[in-house]
Amino acid sequence: MHLRPFEHLNTEFPFLWGLVFILFISTYLNASQTFILSYRAQIKNAVVISQSFQFSQAMHPIKAQAAQTLTIYSKKETNLGLIIENNKDVILEFLMKYGAHTRSHETVSDLKSNSLIELTLAPTYITVNFKKDYAIITRLIQE
Repeated sequence: MHLRPFEHLNTEFPFLWGLVFILFISTYLNASQTFILSYRAQIKNAVVISQSFQFSQAMHPIKAQAAQTLTIYSKKETNLGLIIENNKDVILEFLMKYGAHTRSHETVSDLKSNSLIELTLAPTYITVNFKKDYAIITRLIQE
């Protein structure tokens, strides 16, 4: 007596798995991805001495609400890394409105001023969606 695989299951099993697969694929294709973006700069005596711009995909899903959005024109460009790199200044200006931290250290001796300013954008969750020729960046607020 030879048994075929899945013979003991009813005939609806392949149909249900196919339906689950289609739902998973459609959800994956329509879902936006969540990223984390942070920035830090140090300025000494009006000269930028160091900068750090970090952009990476979030490792875990988060519970967050969509807040403000930024729309960037990106005709024929779908590489997210290039879009972020080419529009870094616009994105930083947009995000710094909602949570930049500054720290200033200044000393004056013998009529000479010595200053160190640290500008920090704390890690911020964002999502990126592509619609036609635009990349839509949405800032997220954690619940």
